[in-house]
Amino acid sequence: MVNYRSIDDFLSELYVYKHRAYYGSRKRRLLRSCCEIPLPLLALCIANSSDATEILMLSYLLADSRFREDMFSEDSSSSMEGAEYLASSIFVGMLIGGTVLGFLSDRIGRRPALLLGLLTNSVAGMCSSLPIFAPSFVSLTMWRFVAGVGIGATVPPLFTLASEWSSKEVRGVFVTAVASFWMVGSIFVSSLAWCLFQLDPMHELPIWRVFAATCALPSLLGAWMVYNYVPESPRFYLAAEKCDYELAAKSCNQMAMLLNVHLDHEKESTLLGAAFDHRAVHPLTKDELFSHHQENAANNFNSSENAHSPTNRAKMNQTINSSVDSLRKLYSSQLLPRTTLPLQLLWFCLSFATYGITTWINTLFVEIQLENVYFNSFLFALSSLPGNIVSMVYSDRYGRKKMLIGSLIGAASGLVVFATTVYAGSRQENDGQSNTLMQTFVIVLCACAFQAFGTISWNTIDIITAEMFPTNVRSAGMGVCTATGRLGGILSQCINAKLIVDGSGSGAAWILVVASISLLFGAGMPLVLDRDMTMEELRDDAIEDSTDCCCSRKRKDHLSDEETDMPQLQLQSSRSLEYQSFQQEVESNQPFLL
Repeated sequence: MVNYRSIDDFLSELYVYKHRAYYGSRKRRLLRSCCEIPLPLLALCIANSSDATEILMLSYLLADSRFREDMFSEDSSSSMEGAEYLASSIFVGMLIGGTVLGFLSDRIGRRPALLLGLLTNSVAGMCSSLPIFAPSFVSLTMWRFVAGVGIGATVPPLFTLASEWSSKEVRGVFVTAVASFWMVGSIFVSSLAWCLFQLDPMHELPIWRVFAATCALPSLLGAWMVYNYVPESPRFYLAAEKCDYELAAKSCNQMAMLLNVHLDHEKESTLLGAAFDHRAVHPLTKDELFSHHQENAANNFNSSENAHSPTNRAKMNQTINSSVDSLRKLYSSQLLPRTTLPLQLLWFCLSFATYGITTWINTLFVEIQLENVYFNSFLFALSSLPGNIVSMVYSDRYGRKKMLIGSLIGAASGLVVFATTVYAGSRQENDGQSNTLMQTFVIVLCACAFQAFGTISWNTIDIITAEMFPTNVRSAGMGVCTATGRLGGILSQCINAKLIVDGSGSGAAWILVVASISLLFGAGMPLVLDRDMTMEELRDDAIEDSTDCCCSRKRKDHLSDEETDMPQLQLQSSRSLEYQSFQQEVESNQPFLL
């Protein structure tokens, strides 16, 4: 019996091809990998950056006096009553979108769910900029809610696709690259605000509407690129009820062509036990996938042959039942104590702190009377760069848990020093003194340090969440965790808005203190999580519905010596030794991207 390639084996072969054959000599690999980003990866990166622009744009709108005059009151210097509802509306939408589409993407597919979220985000963002659709505070709040639904709908399928399309050798780098484009979106929106709002220093024109319309364009670009360059995940086809091996194999081969990997159709398919050949990649076939997943293949194959096309009502019932079943699996005894609950608490704590700060950071800069708010906010956005670099270099070396604990503690420390400096400055302001140059420097430095460590935390938690859940509930698990994070974001908007609107001198300091406490509490959650999945294959069959499948796997795992296929073991060992030698080379000179 010969063991054929799996999806992970095929993705590893693509990685080997890109590393050795495509990038050429070792001296040129780093330069070429930095300059030539694969189009599927770039599409997912732009999709994530579009979420950043829609979320962070509100921070600049709240700091604009003309926006406050149009939406809150005639006197822009007076209270911003209702600002907490506007700030929270997008997170309420993200809560609903992430929960609903997170479950549906395990049913309808990762790619359709991602496209639906991006298009919703783009349309809502454009409508919120037009006076005919958003003439008042109430209508603007409604469109921000719809935009939040689109943003929430994109996150679970986005990172599910990123993790399922990456080989275990570069999964940390691949997912981190996608997450790092949040920084690109934040730099884009801060640069745009810096340029546009400087055009009208007297705030006589509604520049904020032009700013809002421009921020909706990245979502449209992301939807176009995902539609053209990102195939559906093959793991989704294998996890679906029909278990379509042909579509899964076709999707893998399509990704190979999008990555400019030459597929040799003339030679026979590469077997798992065959000699490892980095000079050619052979197309993945449905027979190989069928053989690899044979413990579940017989029942799925026979049922798909005799299945009839269900009615629309039957499809809806199947979708509802599938969502309920996914929810039951997520909160089962296998996943709840060591996976689902700790990750939900992590998402809540990190979202409470980071969304609470980033939404109000420009307003905080105004409250503590910093000069050139838009320049300081640009530095704040740019400080994500070192965090992304650290995540890419060390996420696959030191493990996810160590990275997450260290970054959360670092972000909390930055906020504590930030709060201490702001509180000292508020007392000086009460005595009629202004902030010194040193205090201003420390405030901006601590804000940038918080952003850098927070970026590492977000990159790491995105990787961990996508890795910890099995395939059949991976997108649903991402949806549940992101929905819990939106609850933290909603709560932080309500609390921070009250502290800002009350006008208390120490309100800004209290915002920072509460956020740091949230981060320190979240730093303890990785200790509760299940094993670290760094450099391990994704869990495809961790949760089983049928006891027969479990029994079949148990019987297969406990073969006697007479039942062991020795030729197969010899073939696998020949490939394993050569592949291990290649992995040692990779660890010494890991490429930047797939």
